[in-house]
Amino acid sequence: MAALCRCRHRWKRNNCLHVLTRNLTGKYDYDLVVIGGGSGGLACSKEAAQLGQKVAVLDYVEPTAKGTKWGLGGTCVNVGCIPKKLMHQAALLGTAVKDAQKYGWQISGPICHDWASMADAVQNHVRSLNWGHRVQLQDK
Repeated sequence: MAALCRCRHRWKRNNCLHVLTRNLTGKYDYDLVVIGGGSGGLACSKEAAQLGQKVAVLDYVEPTAKGTKWGLGGTCVNVGCIPKKLMHQAALLGTAVKDAQKYGWQISGPICHDWASMADAVQNHVRSLNWGHRVQLQDK
């Protein structure tokens, strides 16, 4: 996540060889531009908006060869922490159901897992988080 702050209606990035300077007017006039819609970028932009600043969030992920795209929330929400924890929980539930029989739970029929159902549930949860982030940004 990186942020650029406005000074005299010009953006300058001095730590690189090139200097980007643009007169910002009209619909492109922001107090803060946040690059990246991950947890840090979202927190920064929401806090600035609550303080009355006009904020733009720039978030883009190049689609994969299969066309996979991400929503807001960064790596953790889309392909990292959250999906991993949900899949881990699914594995723990499978073990718990098998262990439950040893403690008197009556489980009729064989215990089986449907990968497609789990994958759909994980993707639906991630999409709900993406939507929630989008709504919060629009509200603030």
